[in-house]
Amino acid sequence: MAEHVKTQRRFARAGHFISVVLTALVLVTVMLLLAAALFEYDPDGHQVRNWLYAGRYWLFVWRLMIYAGLGWLWFGMVRPKLVILSTGSLRQLERIVAIYIMIIEIVIWHSVAA
Repeated sequence: MAEHVKTQRRFARAGHFISVVLTALVLVTVMLLLAAALFEYDPDGHQVRNWLYAGRYWLFVWRLMIYAGLGWLWFGMVRPKLVILSTGSLRQLERIVAIYIMIIEIVIWHSVAA
């Protein structure tokens, strides 16, 4: 009986791994097709650059929503479980992520201002 349960868990993990790999493959394919379509439509990239510049505030709001969603997932679901299991400090990891996000936003807005 115990051997049967171990086999089921192994297949469940393999199925999960395969679904993650297939999902990643589909996402990469969609991104490459989108890039190919953009390069076909606008080979120099000037129209895409102008569109990104014109929509910079809405894209900033979009990024803030993504950061808020990730923060909710982290602090609401993942972190409480990790605090129980973790022996190390999660504060340092959280500070590094916050600094990384701030650096990304500074670089983005610096390129807009330049």
